[in-house]
Amino acid sequence: MEDAEAERIEKAICHFQRRVEKALALEKFLIEIDFPDKLDLNDLPALEKRARLYIFIAQARYDAGDISEHELLFHKCFAIETQVHESRWTNGAYDASLKHITEKMKAVEKYHGLADDEFWLKSDAPEDYLRLSTEYDKVMEQKLLNTFVEFGATDLKELYLSNREEFDRLHDIGGKSIFLKGDIPRLKFLASSYEEEAGRAEQAGAFLAASVMLGSAIETRLIVTCLENQEKIKEVFDKLHLTNKELKSKNPVTCSLDMLIKVCSAAGWIPDYKAGGFSFSGSKMAEFLRSTRNQVHPKVKLKNSKGLVMGLEQFKDIRSAHSLLSSSLNWPNKQKQPDA
Repeated sequence: MEDAEAERIEKAICHFQRRVEKALALEKFLIEIDFPDKLDLNDLPALEKRARLYIFIAQARYDAGDISEHELLFHKCFAIETQVHESRWTNGAYDASLKHITEKMKAVEKYHGLADDEFWLKSDAPEDYLRLSTEYDKVMEQKLLNTFVEFGATDLKELYLSNREEFDRLHDIGGKSIFLKGDIPRLKFLASSYEEEAGRAEQAGAFLAASVMLGSAIETRLIVTCLENQEKIKEVFDKLHLTNKELKSKNPVTCSLDMLIKVCSAAGWIPDYKAGGFSFSGSKMAEFLRSTRNQVHPKVKLKNSKGLVMGLEQFKDIRSAHSLLSSSLNWPNKQKQPDA
């Protein structure tokens, strides 16, 4: 047991030592590197050189703990697919492999009387054209996979071929993490991430972790609802006659979850639910999620909880409360709730 503990400590120290070394090397490299900002999309050698440098920096940032694996995959794809692969295609580097297919496709278009500025929807295209289009796409896909390998991203090629769904999922998360702007889009993405984390935790039997994530997701949804209804929120704040001590902040992003529940309940966005002769309080469900989320704090767990662990049956209450509350809020892409 003592040997195992000593080994864990040694691994932890070695990890942080490597992390510091990587972070310092990255900092030094970024100071010294002359990274070209402007691109000439017709200068393929310069594009390829820049792409390799871009990938090197992304990998160094990942090794230094600066970005996630989702962002690393997206950065690599951006450099390889957008900067190199697409530029090679537009500059005719793939013509030798594609020209015979393109000529056949043009012949089909001409045969069917399609003008140069016209195109078919996929549902309207002739079978022989669709077959050629599929052949064209396969050549392009293979060119992309070859480019992954050429630029040292064999792992991306393997993931692309073995689990395209996971490849696309990581790519989507990485892109949103990097490019999403504005509080509301970022909060919506954050809530979705919390809920996905909760799902994975539930599958693993980590019910307390899942409940904390669902509580955080509801808090995020409440913030979004407030931000999307600013005028209504101002009216509610005035009607509640809250003291400065109670309110602390009128910015939904910095409001406590307790205050968000009060405000959203007063605005009519957290309704009660009636079924089978029973009425279930939406605000109490929200408070239940808040109190469950707060069990992440040891002092709260010791003071307010009957047990020290959470089981499946207890988690079902949390999951059901989350489902009901999230279905009532402006989330996602619902029309705004009518004023209460």
